[in-house]
Amino acid sequence: MKHSPTKFIVRKDYASKTGQTTVYLRTNFNNRQHRFALPLLVNPKNWDDGKQRVNKHEFEHWDKNKMLDFYDAQTKAYTADCQIKKKPQTLEGLKMALFGRTTSDNYFKFAKAEIEEDITLSKETKRTYLAKLTKLERFRSNLKLSDIDYKFLMDYKKWMIVSGNETNTWNKDLSIIRSFLNRAINKGLLDSHDFDKVKIKSVEGKREFLTMDELQTFRKLYSGDLIIDRRLKKILHLFLFTCYTGLRYQDLKGLKFENIKDDFIVLTMHKTNKPVNIPLINEAKKMLPDKGKKSDNEAVFSVPTNQVFNRYLKELAKIADIKKAITLHCARHTFATLALDSGMKLEVISKILGHSSLKVTLIYAKILQSQKVESMNAFNQAIAGL
Repeated sequence: MKHSPTKFIVRKDYASKTGQTTVYLRTNFNNRQHRFALPLLVNPKNWDDGKQRVNKHEFEHWDKNKMLDFYDAQTKAYTADCQIKKKPQTLEGLKMALFGRTTSDNYFKFAKAEIEEDITLSKETKRTYLAKLTKLERFRSNLKLSDIDYKFLMDYKKWMIVSGNETNTWNKDLSIIRSFLNRAINKGLLDSHDFDKVKIKSVEGKREFLTMDELQTFRKLYSGDLIIDRRLKKILHLFLFTCYTGLRYQDLKGLKFENIKDDFIVLTMHKTNKPVNIPLINEAKKMLPDKGKKSDNEAVFSVPTNQVFNRYLKELAKIADIKKAITLHCARHTFATLALDSGMKLEVISKILGHSSLKVTLIYAKILQSQKVESMNAFNQAIAGL
C-alpha cells in the first residue's frame, strides 16, 4: 500500500462557539486522502501552517505543541516499524499507533464515543443526540457504519414518517446521522456516504404562540386565588418572564446577575453567538429575584431541563383551558407576535431576539397577516349567515 507523509491541518474557515477548531492529521493511502480528527482544539488564528504548530499566543501552547510532537513521533515510528518488518502500512494500523485502540465499526458505539468526547457540545445538545440514537436503535438495534447506505436512509425515513414524525423532525434525525458519518470519514473509518443522494431540507414549522387573552389567562392564574402547587407556579413564573423578554431556553438557563444592567438584559446569545440588549418591561422587572448576597456570576433562575419544563407547561395549559401545544419556545414566539401586533418595529424585534437576519423576523409578520385573513374570513361567513 503506497503511503505518503502526513501533515497537521486546521480548518481556518470554521470555529466553534468557543472560537476553537479541531486539529486533523491528514495522510494519503493509495492516492486517497484521509483525515483523522485529533482530540485537540486550537484557535485557528494562532495556527502556523508552515510549522504545523500553534504560536505562543495560544493558551497552553507548549502543551498543545508537545501533543502534536507526540502524534508526529507516533506516525513516524509506525512508518519506520512497517519498513523494518516489511509489513504493509494500513489505516487501521496507523489508528492503533495514534490512539492506542481501534475504533468500533458499530454506529452506536462510535456515535456515543463522539458525543462523550466532544467538549464543544452543550449538555442539551448531547442529550438531544443521545435521544436520537435511542430512537434509531428502535428501528435497527445492530447497525454498522458501513450499513448506512441510500436504501437504509430511505427505509428509516419511511419508518419515521409512518411513526408520525413531522418533516423537520425526520430531517433533523437524518442530518445528525450525516454529521456522524462525516466524523467517521474524517477518522478514516469510511471512504464516503450516500447523503449526496438524500435531500435534507427543513420546512417552515408551525410557530405556536399565545394571544393577548391567553397570556392574560396565564397571568391571572399566576397571581389569582386558584391553588397551583409550587412546581407549577415556578414554571409559570419562568414562562411569563420569557414571554416578556423573548429569551431562548439556554439563555434563560444561563442568565446571570451580571447580565442585568440598568433595566436591560445584556448577553451573548447561546445559539447565534450574537450580543443582545433586551429592555426589561415593568412586569419582567417584577419577576426578577432579589440578588441579595449572591455574586454577579450566579444564575438568576433555577431552570429545569427543557423536557421537564414542557411537561409542566402541558399541565398548566390544561388548568388554564388553553388548547394549544405549549412549550417554552412558545413564549419566545408570543413575545415576537404580541410585540409586533402592539406596534413595535420589525427591526427592533429582530435586534431584541438576536435573529441572524430580518428574514427570520418577517415570519412573525406573515403569521399575523395570516391570522387577520382567517379572522376576516370568519367574520365574512358570519355576516353572510345573517
